[in-house]
Amino acid sequence: MEVTSTSPSRRVERKEKLRDEILAAASKMFADRGYEAVTLREIAKEIGYTHAVIYQHFPDKWHILAELSSETIGLMVQNFDAIAVKHLASKERLFATSRGLIQFCTAHPQQFRNVFFGPENRNGVRAGQYINDLGAPLFERFVQLFFDVAKEEGLPSKDDIVVAHTWWFSIFGLATLMVIQGVVPDLPDQTLVVEQTIATLWAGVQAVPRLPKSAISKRSGRSSASKQQQLLST
Repeated sequence: MEVTSTSPSRRVERKEKLRDEILAAASKMFADRGYEAVTLREIAKEIGYTHAVIYQHFPDKWHILAELSSETIGLMVQNFDAIAVKHLASKERLFATSRGLIQFCTAHPQQFRNVFFGPENRNGVRAGQYINDLGAPLFERFVQLFFDVAKEEGLPSKDDIVVAHTWWFSIFGLATLMVIQGVVPDLPDQTLVVEQTIATLWAGVQAVPRLPKSAISKRSGRSSASKQQQLLST
């Protein structure tokens, strides 16, 4: 009687396939129901296994989310690089990668939600810090590109991280809104909104240098003083 056995390569292939199934199921469940509401047992049930199988691949639910987040940021970096290499002029790279970020997020809402709409506490680290650290390769590329544009185009705030972040936050905020809202028939076409946003941001950075810290602190001081005066008068 001939005894057959599974080859090492076949076992590795099966293990990787199961790992991918776990990640795919968890990604959809996290996005649909929220990270906190999903259990490992439910993920295992979704793919037809017991939860003990999950532990052969991930020590806990957090590590599943961490891998999903890392994969998504990696894809966003690849998308940025693929777009950037097609445009020689830095200004066009800035515009194209801004569009590309929004297009990626709206094309992959499930992955986007898992990374950016996930739990506030991420294995002992606040979400903002975790996302900032994980997304550093992408954020650094974008900021350096903005600096290149500022230098080449003679913008009034060269190498200003605040102005670079203002552009980034605006584009990222629009992407977030579009993921949350989806396509609404009664609203303007999303492509038109994206182009108008980029045009408006560009007009702004050409004309408006970054506000000095002194002006901001004075405004904050007046606001605080006004609030204190209102409290005293009540």
